[in-house]
Amino acid sequence: MKRILIISIALLMGLNGCKETNKEQPGTTETINATNHQAESKTSREPDNAWIKEIVLNNGIKWKANKETTDGVMLMLSYIDEGQATTSNEYRALGDRLNAVKNTVVKECTMDGASHDNLHIWLHPLIKKIAMLQKTQNKEEGALLLSDIKTHLEGYYDYFN
Repeated sequence: MKRILIISIALLMGLNGCKETNKEQPGTTETINATNHQAESKTSREPDNAWIKEIVLNNGIKWKANKETTDGVMLMLSYIDEGQATTSNEYRALGDRLNAVKNTVVKECTMDGASHDNLHIWLHPLIKKIAMLQKTQNKEEGALLLSDIKTHLEGYYDYFN
C-alpha cells in the first residue's frame, strides 16, 4: 500500500513538472514562458502569440492558402464582428460556433508543403484559444479571449492570401 502511495505521489509531482514544457514545441523559451504564465493564472490571461516568432513568409511573399481556409477565417471574423457576447454562456456559444468553422477549415485543408507547415504554426494556437473560449467561466475572461482570437485571426492575412 505504501508503494502505491509513493508511486502516486511521484507521478503527481512528475505531472506538475509537465506544465513547464510544451509537447508540441519542446524547448522554446516563448512557449515555456507562455505555458508557465497560463498555469499561474486562469482568469487573467496573456495572449499566446509565440507563433509569430515561428511563422515565416515564402521568401518575403505571403503563402497561397486554399479558398476554404481563407473563407473560414473570414467567417470566424464575421461571427466575432456580428454580435456582442455579454455573458459567459454567450462567449461559450460563440466559441462553439468558431470551433465548428475551425473544424471545417481543418477538414477541408488541401494545402501541403511549407505553406501547410506554416498554416499549422498559425492554426495550433488558435485551436487552443477557441477551446479556452468554449470553457470560459466569466465575461471578463471571455472578452479577453475573444479579443485575442480576433487579433489572431486578423494575423492570418499577414502571412496568407
